[in-house]
Amino acid sequence: MQNNRRATPVQDFAKYCPIITAFFICSLAIVAYAVNFLFYRFPGNNYFPPSTSLIAIVLLLAMIGGSLQFGKHGRFVRTVREIFYFFLVLVVIAFATNAVQYTPFQPIDKQLIAIEASLGINMQAIVAWTANHPRLQLLLAYIYDSLHLQMSILPLAVIIAGKFSYIREHYCLLLVTVLIGFTFYYYLPTMGPASFIPSPYFMAEQHATGIKFTEIHRYIQPSTIEGGMIAMPSFHAIWAWLCLYLVRCWPIVFILLLPINVLLLASCILLGWHYPIDLLGSFLILLPAHGLYFYYKKKTQKFCSQ
Repeated sequence: MQNNRRATPVQDFAKYCPIITAFFICSLAIVAYAVNFLFYRFPGNNYFPPSTSLIAIVLLLAMIGGSLQFGKHGRFVRTVREIFYFFLVLVVIAFATNAVQYTPFQPIDKQLIAIEASLGINMQAIVAWTANHPRLQLLLAYIYDSLHLQMSILPLAVIIAGKFSYIREHYCLLLVTVLIGFTFYYYLPTMGPASFIPSPYFMAEQHATGIKFTEIHRYIQPSTIEGGMIAMPSFHAIWAWLCLYLVRCWPIVFILLLPINVLLLASCILLGWHYPIDLLGSFLILLPAHGLYFYYKKKTQKFCSQ
């Protein structure tokens, strides 16, 4: 009996949303590369992991071998294919990260510090308070560093569980936040609190964020790849929320992860990685990202139902 099933409007949207968003990200990244090549010639870091090509080859071979052994519509091939899509999303983000470091604009950290000072926020006092509570500081450091594990393990778990609609939505939201947030950073870059606020409590990795920016804009090959890049908006906060939102299909996992990621948001400020206003910036990125996603998702459903 012939299988006449076709994708639903929601499935079509979930499929094409990441592709369209990735196209815009890569297009803007190419423009940033071109501007740097033609006018500035800043040096920079390479944020692609050294094993990128090997991972791509292994996944492609697994898909080809699985298709021959189990058929291209088998569960194994669908799972490997989805892992490959996830890999491509990460490649797009790395490609954009390499491009956005070439921003030719001056950082806005002093303006952010002035805004926070007018609100009575003292980052120097915040990091000093955290340093005076070493057990809390250690706990927050572990939680802050857990985001990398969350961003790799949770999507893979969702893929292996066959929750493909959730992971496709995750791709789209991840890429939309990158599109908006990286564009914001390119025109209004930041170096992070450690570069502008004198305190003995900042770590070497936090200073490295500003060192990289300064070296690039002095035409010096960056001496380190450590630390972060974007302070405003906080992508730690953005991606912590997206990881939490991804696992809403598993209520127990969601409940267990919720307090961890709430502490992760707190760690962004208490450890001195971000200005408090950066979290507001994260919210202002997430709000239109979710809004655009659900607006066009609903519009697609309505159009296809007519």
